[in-house]
Amino acid sequence: MKILHISTIIEWRGGDKQMLTTYEILKDFPDLEQYVLAPEGSVLAAKCKEGGIPYFTASRRSKFSFPFLNKIIEIIKKEGIDLVHVHDSNALSLSLVALRFSPKVKLVYSRKRNNRVKNNYFKRAKYNNPLITRMICVSQAVKEVLIPVLKDPEKAEVIYDGIDVEQFSQVQRTGAFRKDLKIGPDTVLIGNIAGLTKQKDLFTFIDAAELILKDTSQKIKFVIIGEGPLKSELQDHAIAKGISEHIIFAGFRKDIHNILPDLDIFLISSETEGLPLSVLEAFACKVPVVATAAGGTGEAVKHQMTGMLSPVKDPEKLATNVKALLGNKGLQEEITVNAQQLVLDKFSLDVMQRNYYDFYKKLKGK
Repeated sequence: MKILHISTIIEWRGGDKQMLTTYEILKDFPDLEQYVLAPEGSVLAAKCKEGGIPYFTASRRSKFSFPFLNKIIEIIKKEGIDLVHVHDSNALSLSLVALRFSPKVKLVYSRKRNNRVKNNYFKRAKYNNPLITRMICVSQAVKEVLIPVLKDPEKAEVIYDGIDVEQFSQVQRTGAFRKDLKIGPDTVLIGNIAGLTKQKDLFTFIDAAELILKDTSQKIKFVIIGEGPLKSELQDHAIAKGISEHIIFAGFRKDIHNILPDLDIFLISSETEGLPLSVLEAFACKVPVVATAAGGTGEAVKHQMTGMLSPVKDPEKLATNVKALLGNKGLQEEITVNAQQLVLDKFSLDVMQRNYYDFYKKLKGK
């Protein structure tokens, strides 16, 4: 089976990261031949080149890019593609047009986020297009968002993303990240890894930090790892709260598996999520997680079992859950042991590989 993965995203996002993970875990199966189509100048294209992945590029200067559309049509015909697997909504729109010229090619759409789908004529027409063979949802929460607009809900199924558990679980705390931040071992370090976007709601992270600092005598620093368009607004918010000296904006980092063990608590405040990989990575590192119940997060973070769960946009509850962990080493140990076992059982690359291979083989037989 020849598979063409398509992304139209220029910057680097979690969806593209997981697309490359899908490629890597399946590349050694002799009955699967995979290719990638990415925009010219995209981070994905650079990573494909660096990793020796068979890939194509096309210009994508607007959402409906004729050069990108024509490239899809060209690759399908030239390479004899059997299945097109698209990894963002815009790629789906373009592929639905392209496959009018190749109606026998199967089309799979992966959906990563649980943001609401408008239940109008255009969305119903798009997601119920008969050219779509299946839809992969990264969590049950994502599937539940799609179901109201689908005539045939059976077309959507959940395949959880996975992480390299061994890579994260074997890394020990070195203190190198703390040294970079000039933070000593006697200071509690609470962090989040996220793009600085509306979806991640880091304003609530800062609000929770303010409440925690007001109600503890412990030395605490908060670190936000990532970049994004809201950086200056978030910095201003920390200043307005009077806690800017306690909030560190560490920027984008590539060494997340080395950074995570230096955190005492992983605090995620998102308002929408598919299933955040950063939570699974924290699980693997045995870093206790306090999270909002955004999207599929609650499918991994079970309150007082694998983490501490709070309502979305509720800094008071986030602060309460953080303080409960800070004052209870036994609870920290219990939830981190449970969380690491969960990620081994349900969210490892081995599980993801088996699920995707079975999925593709099932489609081949149709």
